[in-house]
Amino acid sequence: MKLKHFFTLLICLFVFLGCDFKDSLSSSNDILNSDSRTKYNFNLDWKFIQENPENAELANFNDESWSVISCPHTFNDVDTFDDYSLGHHDGEENQWRGTVWYRKHFKLPSSDKGKKVFIEFESVRQIADVYINGIHIGQNQTGFIPFGFDLTPYIKYGDKDNVIAVKVNNDRGNHFRDNFPLVWNHEHWHPTHGGIYRNVFLHVMNPLHITLPLYDNLKTVGTYVYAENISAENAEIFINTEIQNDTSVEKTIILEAQIIDNDGEIVKKVTTKKTFGIGEKYIVSMNTNLTNPNLWYTRHPYMYKVLTVIKDNNKIVDTYETPLGIRSFEFHKDKGFFNNGEYVKLHGWGQKPTNAWAGLGAALPDWLREHTFQLMDEAGGNFIRWGHCAGSPAEVTMGDKYGFVNLMPGVSGESEDEGETWDIRIAAFRDMIVYYRNHPSILIWEGGNWAESAAHYKEILEVINTFDPNGKRLMGNRRADVKTDSENYVSIEIGTEGWEREYPNLPIIESEYMREEAPRRIWDKYSPDDNFFSHPNIKKNTYKITSEEYAVRQVEHWWDKMGRKAYHVGGANWIFSDGTHGGRSQTEVTRASGEVDAVRLPKEAFYTTKAMWRPEPQVHIVGHWNYEEGTKKDIFVVSNTAAVKLYVNNNLIGEENIPESGYIYTFKDVEWEAGNIRAEGIIDDKVRTSQTKETAGQPVALKLTPITGPKGWQADGSDIALLDIEVLDAAGRRCPLATGRVNFTIEGPAIWRGGYNSGKENSTNHLFLDIEAGINRVAIRSLLKAGTVTITATKEGLPASKIELVSNSVALIHGLTTQQPQVCDKVLVNEPMPAHTPEIPEYIPGETNRSKLFTNFSYTGDGKAILRTNMHWGKKAYTDMEKNYTVVPQYLRGAEYIRTPNSDKGYWARDLLQFIAGTNMDIYVLHDDTVPRPQFLIEDFRDTGDDINVEKVKMSIFYRKAVKGESVIMAGNSDRDVSPNSRMYTVLAKKSK
Repeated sequence: MKLKHFFTLLICLFVFLGCDFKDSLSSSNDILNSDSRTKYNFNLDWKFIQENPENAELANFNDESWSVISCPHTFNDVDTFDDYSLGHHDGEENQWRGTVWYRKHFKLPSSDKGKKVFIEFESVRQIADVYINGIHIGQNQTGFIPFGFDLTPYIKYGDKDNVIAVKVNNDRGNHFRDNFPLVWNHEHWHPTHGGIYRNVFLHVMNPLHITLPLYDNLKTVGTYVYAENISAENAEIFINTEIQNDTSVEKTIILEAQIIDNDGEIVKKVTTKKTFGIGEKYIVSMNTNLTNPNLWYTRHPYMYKVLTVIKDNNKIVDTYETPLGIRSFEFHKDKGFFNNGEYVKLHGWGQKPTNAWAGLGAALPDWLREHTFQLMDEAGGNFIRWGHCAGSPAEVTMGDKYGFVNLMPGVSGESEDEGETWDIRIAAFRDMIVYYRNHPSILIWEGGNWAESAAHYKEILEVINTFDPNGKRLMGNRRADVKTDSENYVSIEIGTEGWEREYPNLPIIESEYMREEAPRRIWDKYSPDDNFFSHPNIKKNTYKITSEEYAVRQVEHWWDKMGRKAYHVGGANWIFSDGTHGGRSQTEVTRASGEVDAVRLPKEAFYTTKAMWRPEPQVHIVGHWNYEEGTKKDIFVVSNTAAVKLYVNNNLIGEENIPESGYIYTFKDVEWEAGNIRAEGIIDDKVRTSQTKETAGQPVALKLTPITGPKGWQADGSDIALLDIEVLDAAGRRCPLATGRVNFTIEGPAIWRGGYNSGKENSTNHLFLDIEAGINRVAIRSLLKAGTVTITATKEGLPASKIELVSNSVALIHGLTTQQPQVCDKVLVNEPMPAHTPEIPEYIPGETNRSKLFTNFSYTGDGKAILRTNMHWGKKAYTDMEKNYTVVPQYLRGAEYIRTPNSDKGYWARDLLQFIAGTNMDIYVLHDDTVPRPQFLIEDFRDTGDDINVEKVKMSIFYRKAVKGESVIMAGNSDRDVSPNSRMYTVLAKKSK
């Protein structure tokens, strides 16, 4: 029996046996005689060269000397996470860029002749030119959106070899704004890891078939499934299936749809009949009712699937599976977010769709992407905003599975684009919606990462109304507030660090809050310094905070910006995992703004978000319990309980029942004693949870712990095995202050990929690595050859540790396998309601703008900026300093002004401060000229020659006019290093006479 037919039989039998006999849609004979489609995993056994040879697209080109690789693959896994961050949001520049080639040989059996053959790329970075047997069939340059081609006219069958060749280019211009037309292909946004970095599939199906949801090139939309009139008692299910008849005769078919529940049982079926002419493509619509449906909640994400089946003369000729989650939702401007009528505060992360990993780059197996999702779920997340391009198919499916509301973009940088760039963007937005519109976790389409013109907004909404007319999803653009055009089109405000809402009549969700940075390795100021404060670049850092401070600030930012605001939907912490995108700390090889580091080892911030956001009672003591004798320090405990008791060696230190920022319980000047520290979380006078941290002893051992996919380590050429290396004491406890080098040896069929050290250059891809805070993690990639791999780790003064890993063979015949990329086992969680919620102040709806001049005001810095009126001497200059204006020129008196935080003097963002002029107005900027003048000040303002003193600091006064309705955007104070004694600029305005 042919392998593909055997696999099809197994799948069909599984579906058949998983339901009651009397409820089966088809008889066993129908299933056994099925000539349905086959989906091949096309990832394995490609040839690759990091060059641009002539004629590499030709079928008879000699590629024997090329490297053998499997997808997902990137050619930048060896040259990333290896240079210090440049700071100033510039990302990592020193990566290889240029043109490379991939080639894959495969054969299809003669029995497939006459069938349709399609190839699907989940995406390629950045520009992909695809050839089949020497013929160019198309190009895609989105970098993040799935696309496909019809290979049928070019395929050879039987013993004849077919060759897919893909030319890939990941080059880019120097500055992202000049990187026309692909402005999003820049390390300012994403590390520019080139390659076929996501999955590739080959679909073989009957000429009479259900189309694929791949609009680009194919112009097909697949199946569209949605629910209406949803309640606990009933839901109406609509199924729209696009069918193509590529046979040479007219066909009258029966289309059946099965709704299959989470247990694999068929709970509903519906059928219809339709006649198709030769070459006709038509969308067939069906609908049915589902009684007592299981609804999709963020805390209980119940998933159905819809199996659509084409029967021709009572023979199954094609089937297709579509996800279905039944849910209602509401984003309310005054009350927040409701899922099936249940109030939910959304909290989670922004995440880059590259999801880059130290040692691996952006090319990850699906189960490893899911490992990141599992961590986000463990930390209490229920929301993800992909920035600023679409997430992968596997990850969007994980949003369905783990109950994460998705805010989903197409492709975007940070600009309103025109010409070819806009044409690519809007086409990508369309393709993204067609591909992802059936996923219940997507509740918001993001039109772009910047405001658009009215004409562009109309195009965005036309795409949504055409391809997702029944999704009821909202649409918003981040920074829509910079244009008055936006108000007529966006249906949700996507904010950025916004302290005040800019659209009183819209619901608001934050897309990027808490953008500070701190590496995992630096515990606190009382612990030994592991190359952080002593780092030669520390003075260049925008952020000079420890893991402890960073963890506590996670709570402060969440509560003050979103958590305590009853009207606020919630938001995305920026960002979950450290990566080489736009960092500001020049002591690091990453942007260290994640709750986990670049190999997904948790920081203390991971545990503080977990202590806030998990619904079960949580308590977390920030830090460790290994200090020098005589140490006294504040101990921070984060808990979602109503009170916390703290003990040292069973002696009560204190009890706190009034938390700061909703969740922080601070115990002042706690004296360290060897032994243990314990925190108890209390609700209704009962201890509901506790945590104990112990003093670890001297290091005596290394421990190696493997992490593999749920089906083990696959010998497919791209699967990854992770290996944790911990330093333990005699009691088996991790030594939290352990550092130092570990050396490795490896034997067997595998490629060592290593890990990284966050504060060292050139630490990747070596058979050695430093321990950080007692632990580190390395990765090992499989080959196509299965076998046993032996890894030995040694560290000076400790005995060696050895482990054996076995990679499992994958059946590969003529370049094809039906063994799909592995993901983790199906889960269906049913989380409780929150055990305790801090008191939230009452919200009284009303107009939030307090200024007739600075309308739609927003500030995206780390600190808080506020609007004030009636400027005169003696007024406070900054929100975070007791410094006052002294002598004020007459023409500035009585002005409205923006009180900025002085702590942001060294912070840079393009859109730091923004407003729309409420009337014709005179704008003044007070600027400390010991700081280099920012570009916006040089280009848009003139120096009046006047000065004003903020105590002993002289500020120059700059001036410009603005007309009513004009959008005024001011960047950060400086994108360079500033002196500790310098000052942040401030802004004033008066109505023009």
